[in-house]
Amino acid sequence: MSRRIPSPSLSRDDEAPLVVQIITLGCAKNLVDAEVMCGSLAANGICLTTDSEAADITIINTCGFIQSARDEAESAIEEAIRWKMNGRRKGLLRRIVVGGCLAQRSAPEYAERYPKVDCFIGIDAAPRIHEVLFALAAQPSGTKPQVLVDSGAPQWLYDDKTPRIQVTPASYAYVKIAEGCNHRCAFCAIPGIRGNLRSRAPESVLEECRQLLANGVSELDLIAQDTTAYGYDQKPRNTLAGLLHGIEELPGDFWIRVLYTHPLHLTSEFLEMLGNGRHLVPYLDVPLQHISDPILKSMRRGMTAAQTRELLLSIREKWPQMVIRTTFMTGYPGETAEDFQQLLDFVKAMNFDRLGAFAFSPEPGTPAFELQEGRVPKEVAEERRRQLLELQKEISHKRNQAWVGKSMRVLIEERLQKGVWLARSVADAPEVDPTVTIHVGSDRLLQPNHFAQVRVTHAGEYDLTAQLLT
Repeated sequence: MSRRIPSPSLSRDDEAPLVVQIITLGCAKNLVDAEVMCGSLAANGICLTTDSEAADITIINTCGFIQSARDEAESAIEEAIRWKMNGRRKGLLRRIVVGGCLAQRSAPEYAERYPKVDCFIGIDAAPRIHEVLFALAAQPSGTKPQVLVDSGAPQWLYDDKTPRIQVTPASYAYVKIAEGCNHRCAFCAIPGIRGNLRSRAPESVLEECRQLLANGVSELDLIAQDTTAYGYDQKPRNTLAGLLHGIEELPGDFWIRVLYTHPLHLTSEFLEMLGNGRHLVPYLDVPLQHISDPILKSMRRGMTAAQTRELLLSIREKWPQMVIRTTFMTGYPGETAEDFQQLLDFVKAMNFDRLGAFAFSPEPGTPAFELQEGRVPKEVAEERRRQLLELQKEISHKRNQAWVGKSMRVLIEERLQKGVWLARSVADAPEVDPTVTIHVGSDRLLQPNHFAQVRVTHAGEYDLTAQLLT
């Protein structure tokens, strides 16, 4: 996903400060890094804009952990190069900086491929991006790309004192509680890019949550590479459940949503809180990846099919209101037609509320990259992905139809047109899940970032339509 950061634009003064646009790609974790960059720039007198024609420098905060993400990043770089060359024809000196996961992982390679990029920076450069830009602006044009990426794994971790500009809608904000990952799933390049698990101090997370709530945020979305591993690296060890107890005690009317969990770390205490929370919504985001034992073992997921089924059935039995979102991979090396059929049968039986799927991407530096036996052709992997999503479309439609005539609480997001508003329910995480369209019956002005009670009137395959009650 490409996002031009909608940061406040500042007007130039007589000293003609730098004007910068930031384009961020990929996940919410990457977005938080971009928000930190915005904070660093604004705190040091650098202007932020969404108008490319007004910008002196374009920063592309890339994703790069699978091929499709690299393709998107490359398209963004090529577009920025065209912007730079168009400026040169007008006599303007424009610069390009590429950061994020792609630069952290492969900066030297991309510096060779894109010599018109001025600078490649690593993840650790985010809080001092202003220093990089000031130095870059002082240099003559025409020099070869700088590669400012440390050879070791990233170490940086932001806290509640780090300047940061929230660029999400006013209704929600992401809170990154940890960085890096200690898992070594065979297919995943993230630990090699982001480094090992580094958890924030509980007091820092709580203070950031207080600040966000004081600024009017109605939903706190906790994120990390693995949120359920939070605190495992600390002495004495902290836990996600312990952190959530503190956030639950904060005053106000708001939701807490936990994203990116791992099935190995779903403790009974955490699940109890998720099922019975005061602010914590009963929404479990738990990527499972597959259900075939040989595939799970090769993936190094640390769980068997039987353990996975037992976990999910227990959750369904104890907390039937729990919304379960998962993600699966198709075409992993060795996946047979029988393995894939097991996955289809499992999805049909579990009746997931939300489901994403992606085809296997062979990533250099990962154990799965070396697996040659049983390689699944790309077109087969993509066709299996399509079949999986088609099945989930049917499941989603049936689950949605069960809501027709019932009421639900929603968080108002924005006005679409006269008398029509967009909202999200407990079951809908920002940016990745469906939405609820509300018809108010008049042009009575609702307030974005407020909760409302609605009755569902129509169920689509993914989205719901509702009427306002209160």
